[in-house]
Amino acid sequence: MSKYTLDFKYRAVLHYHQVHSQQRTAEHFNVSRTHLRRWIAAYRQGGIAALQHPQAVSMKTKRKKPVYR
Repeated sequence: MSKYTLDFKYRAVLHYHQVHSQQRTAEHFNVSRTHLRRWIAAYRQGGIAALQHPQAVSMKTKRKKPVYR
């Protein structure tokens, strides 16, 4: 289960769009800028539904080489 709820992530993204500052938004919600950047990128790519699993969205587009296990 995710540490942060979908509602929390969505409110953080909306706050970022109002203040246009990742640093201020991260401090306001007490999260890392890395988390916030992932949420913003996921929201831009897939809307609110992508906030449920932002890593899944970003990993599909950023991975250059396949991972073999």
